[in-house]
Amino acid sequence: MFLNKKLIYKGTSVKRYNEIINILMLNNIKYIDKIKNKNKDLGPMVDKMIVGTLGQNENFSYEYSVFVSKNDYEHANFLLNSKETTKP
Repeated sequence: MFLNKKLIYKGTSVKRYNEIINILMLNNIKYIDKIKNKNKDLGPMVDKMIVGTLGQNENFSYEYSVFVSKNDYEHANFLLNSKETTKP
C-alpha cells in the first residue's frame, strides 16, 4: 500500500484493535493491519508443551499491528488518544 508507514498500535487486545480500525475508517485514514497467530503451526499438544504455550490464554495468542502512513500518523495518533473518540 505505502512504503513510508509507521506503527500506530501493537498489542493483543482485539477490542482495542477494532476500536482503532473503526476510528481510522471513520476518518478516511488508510491503514495496513497485520494479525499474527503466535501458536500457528505448533502442531499437536506435545509441541505446545515443548514450546511452552500449553495453558496459555487463547486471548493472548494473537498479536495485532496497525500501521498508517507517516503523513497521517500525527492526525491518527490525535484521534486515537482524544477523549471524544474513545468514549463508550
